[in-house]
Amino acid sequence: MKDVWVIKYGDHTIRIVNTWTNKKLYVDGVLQDEQVGLNLTSRLFGKVKNKDNEYEEIKVSIGSCFCGVECRIFVGEELIYTTKQQMG
Repeated sequence: MKDVWVIKYGDHTIRIVNTWTNKKLYVDGVLQDEQVGLNLTSRLFGKVKNKDNEYEEIKVSIGSCFCGVECRIFVGEELIYTTKQQMG
């Protein structure tokens, strides 16, 4: 199993790669966080510069459920992506 989510945020590209044994968060091609091992839920953290050239926190939540894998991506306090949008 391998899931890849690619989200544009301003001029930046946020990419999450999820396999059974590894979860990675990339921003503009640079690895910012990684979790190794078999996990049903995972959190990844990173940073991205906004239009004011200030850093904003990225938080990624990945969870396995009966219908597949769910991924939610937050920048600051704003939810910018969820797989539930794609499933509906």
